[in-house]
Amino acid sequence: MESAYWNPAGLAKRQGVNALFSNRSYIAGMNVNFFGVAMNAGKLGSFGLSGRMLDVGDIKVTDIYHPDGTGEIVTPSYFVVGFTYAKRMSDRTGFGASINYINEGFGRVSASGITVDVGVQYENFLDVEDLDIGVALRNFGNPMRYDGSELWTNAEASGGSRKTDWYKVVAAKFDMPFLMDIGAAYTIAGINLGATYEVNHFNQDKVKLMAEYGIEDIAAIRVGYIMDAEKVKDDLDTPDMDESTMIESLYTGPSFGASLNLLKLTGLDLSIDYALFMTEYFDDNHVIALRFGR
Repeated sequence: MESAYWNPAGLAKRQGVNALFSNRSYIAGMNVNFFGVAMNAGKLGSFGLSGRMLDVGDIKVTDIYHPDGTGEIVTPSYFVVGFTYAKRMSDRTGFGASINYINEGFGRVSASGITVDVGVQYENFLDVEDLDIGVALRNFGNPMRYDGSELWTNAEASGGSRKTDWYKVVAAKFDMPFLMDIGAAYTIAGINLGATYEVNHFNQDKVKLMAEYGIEDIAAIRVGYIMDAEKVKDDLDTPDMDESTMIESLYTGPSFGASLNLLKLTGLDLSIDYALFMTEYFDDNHVIALRFGR
C-alpha cells in the first residue's frame, strides 16, 4: 500500500484488499499520519485511496509588541488525499498513476492544489532473474498560492492622498516539490538489495541504499543509508565552497526497520512494521505501521 506514495505502479502487484495505517514521529514534536486502502479488481487493475496529514500542533501568535504571545493560537494544517490506479501491462511490467489533492493553511489563510504522480516498474530487467527496476515522477502540478481573509490589511497607499483603506495582499505563487526516483532491486542469497537515485527539484539529489533479509515468512529486518549526491552552497555570493557554506540535509546516514507477520501467530493477515530514521539536528524519527493484507 505504501507504493501509492513511492511509486504507484507497485500497487498493481497486490492481490485482494490491502490497508495500511502508520504514524511517524516527525521533527520538532510534529507527527505524520498515513492511511491507505486498496483492492485488486482483476483485469480492471488496482484502485487505491490514501491520505496523509502533518500534525503540527498549536502555535502561539507573537508580534513585535507581544513577544510572549498575543493570546491567539493558530493550528497549522497540511493534508493530502490521493486516488491511485495501477495495472499490470504484461507479466513483467506495471504502470500506475495517482491524483492528489493538497491543502495547507494556518490562521485564516490557506492554499490548495492538485498534483499527479506516475510510475512504471519492470521485473527481470534484461532477462536477469530477480533484477527489477522502477521509475517514478512525483508532484507534477501547477503552483499554489495562499489566499484568505487574513491577507486583507488596513493601510494608507504610498504616494497618494487617499485616507486609510483596506487592501488585499496578493501572495506569491510557489512551486510543487518535484521529484524523480530511479531505482533498482536485486535479490541474491536471500537478501534483497535496493538502490535509488532521487532527483530533487527543491533540495540536493540523493542516493538511497537498502538491504532486506526475510526470516521465512514471519519477519524481515532492513537497513538503509541516505547520502547527498551533490554539494549545495547556502550562500551563492560566497566564492569558496568550504564547510561553513554547505547546506546540510536533515536526513543523511543510516536507517533501520523490521516487520513482523502475525498470520501464523494470530490467524489474522496482519503485520506490524517499525522504522528508525536518523536526523541531523532533531530527535530521531520513529515510524510504527499496522498493515492488513499482503
